[in-house]
Amino acid sequence: MTATAGSRPAWRSRWRIWPLLSAPVAWLVFVVLHRVLSGRVWWWQVPELVPPIAFAVVPVLLLAVALPARQARGWIAAVTLASLVLGGGGSGLNLAALWHRPPPAPPDAITVFSWNTFYWGQRPENGAAMPPPTGTPPRDIADFYRYLHDQKADVYLLQEYVYFGQDSKAIRVDDLARLRREFPGYHIAAASELVTVSRFPIVLESGIDLRPWLSEEHDKAIPPDPGLPDFSTVKTLRTDVRVGGDGRDGRDGGDGGDGGDGGDGGKTVSLYNTHINSPVHAFPRGPDPRRLNRTQHERRQANLRALAADVERNPHPILLTGDFNASPAMGILRLLPDRLVDATPVLGSLYPTSWDDRWPLWRIDWAFTTPDVTVHRYELIRSGGLSDHSGQRLVVSTSG
Repeated sequence: MTATAGSRPAWRSRWRIWPLLSAPVAWLVFVVLHRVLSGRVWWWQVPELVPPIAFAVVPVLLLAVALPARQARGWIAAVTLASLVLGGGGSGLNLAALWHRPPPAPPDAITVFSWNTFYWGQRPENGAAMPPPTGTPPRDIADFYRYLHDQKADVYLLQEYVYFGQDSKAIRVDDLARLRREFPGYHIAAASELVTVSRFPIVLESGIDLRPWLSEEHDKAIPPDPGLPDFSTVKTLRTDVRVGGDGRDGRDGGDGGDGGDGGDGGKTVSLYNTHINSPVHAFPRGPDPRRLNRTQHERRQANLRALAADVERNPHPILLTGDFNASPAMGILRLLPDRLVDATPVLGSLYPTSWDDRWPLWRIDWAFTTPDVTVHRYELIRSGGLSDHSGQRLVVSTSG
């Protein structure tokens, strides 16, 4: 009787341990599946939307909850540690901020500002289907331009230079005259929904077409948008600018291989202004299953592959920045070329976020450079309700 009575608490304690152990195991399975499937299969789009910080927080919480289970504490600790090691790199934590100290900027450093403008100051009363972010008043275009001027940038890389109508079709924006008035002496390049405004002469501009990187079936499935024909096919604008030298203006009609570093003592720097497709389709709005589709995933891949191919054959110093619609946890970022360096360590935040600007949990706006570009300062600047994205402000210089 004594042995039987003594065995019942042990039997019961084992049953209490299983729920405590099953949660860490389930999370580890999720992390492993995420590592394998993210960015590779379209039907993993919903799990990809988890806030990246969960990959660091969930294992810690599971370990804390399981601590009272003395008999399985070792197993639980091992499982949670494994999930933290496998998933922690996608958490978005910027531990390098604790020790990384960028060098001071030289006198010839340039300031670059990149921003998703949230449909270029569009207002719902203008027949638009895309209102300002929920809970914010319609934007005043003067505030919009004031925000841009406040950045005091040499180059502006701006996304969503487009309106949307009630039929969810892209509408071309024609604000170049206003841009020239606001930024006299600057040079302007525009393609699709992207516009670059540069104090330096533009020697080459090229919209990067995704269609060569789609299967023939899906290439034909992209109908031209009558309001903005290249809206669905061009999501990156490459602009080569002439920095330094005698300031001569001019354009090189080449194919993007060599903007030329001529005898004026200047240097050609390639600036890539990008806006990669969202993991889910913008329309229809709300929790509609049609927003999740294979076509959207394949266009994201094609855009990044087209971008990577152009970067790989470009001999100039490169700064690539914009809205990638990809969090640190999304494996699709592995399609970027290995030669690019992530500028994140220069950010001062341990958990940098850029979206949604009101309640930021995700970072989907990024900056990358080639090794011959040094990032001296890097900030994510809240837009104060002008957009759902924070802006990215960088001070960079080139070497060699």
